[in-house]
Amino acid sequence: MVDVSIVLPAYNAELTIGEAIQSIINQTYSDWELIVINDGSSDNTENVVRAFSDKRIRYYANDSNRKLIYTLNRGLRLATGKYIARMDADDICYPDRLAKQVSFMNAHPSVIVCGTQIEYFGSKLSNYRKLRFPCKNKELKSKLAISTCFAHPTVLIRRIVLEKNNIKYDDNFKNAEDFSLWIDLSPFGEFANLPEKLLKYRISDFQISQPNNPITEKSVLLCRKKYANMILPNKFADNLFKKSINLDTIKQVKGLTSEKGILEACYLSMDVYNFKELLYFFITFDFFRLGVRCFLRLLKRFLKGADPIYYIC
Repeated sequence: MVDVSIVLPAYNAELTIGEAIQSIINQTYSDWELIVINDGSSDNTENVVRAFSDKRIRYYANDSNRKLIYTLNRGLRLATGKYIARMDADDICYPDRLAKQVSFMNAHPSVIVCGTQIEYFGSKLSNYRKLRFPCKNKELKSKLAISTCFAHPTVLIRRIVLEKNNIKYDDNFKNAEDFSLWIDLSPFGEFANLPEKLLKYRISDFQISQPNNPITEKSVLLCRKKYANMILPNKFADNLFKKSINLDTIKQVKGLTSEKGILEACYLSMDVYNFKELLYFFITFDFFRLGVRCFLRLLKRFLKGADPIYYIC
């Protein structure tokens, strides 16, 4: 058994996958297997992968284009390592990525998922909102109330936690399957992100996680409801997300939980932003509870109209 199984799905990736694989071969940490799964590509992806002679590379091909979630779950089933790492066919790892993540996970046995920061690159860089992810467990899990807390291609996961709890990617959350996975994993251990940028994340016209994608928006809303149902009693979240969120909703939520992430999610998911909403934010001292960043997001919505946040890596 190897230490790290790297799962790399690929679909029509002939132009970028060679560089992605080479960045894995260049890792200073050598105890890994790379599981490449070709998801029905119609281009030269297979030949590019097979041109590499490194025996640590394991190549598989789906019988047709089965899409990302099926392919990711197949990768989880094929993995033999103590840890499972994610990698995309158009991204590039820094040489010390695996070494630093494995060292951190070995030193922190309570951590079950470890990600890193990312360096953005690509032709559509100016059109994409760049994120920096929190590093500490409490901040990461609070962020789950609103959006994903990891850059998906950077994560290292303890495989035993997935297997013991029968956790896998859920096909009901297309384009937000990682967001859903972190919610499912959150009760079973701590989360962490390293502060360093250890992966180059390519931005292109084909990003499924771009804002204004209706499939992504629907899945993100379902994820928020799923997380809220873990925190709020009596399936309150089911009703919460069936109706418009307004000040009355926020007052109800504050009576049920002190979870900061849930409250922030409600503020940022309101349908209408008027002076009344901003005034309430201040006179109830929620400004101090949620901080400057939340206030700036609310102010933007007040000035420009609703602008829901749907950013998934």
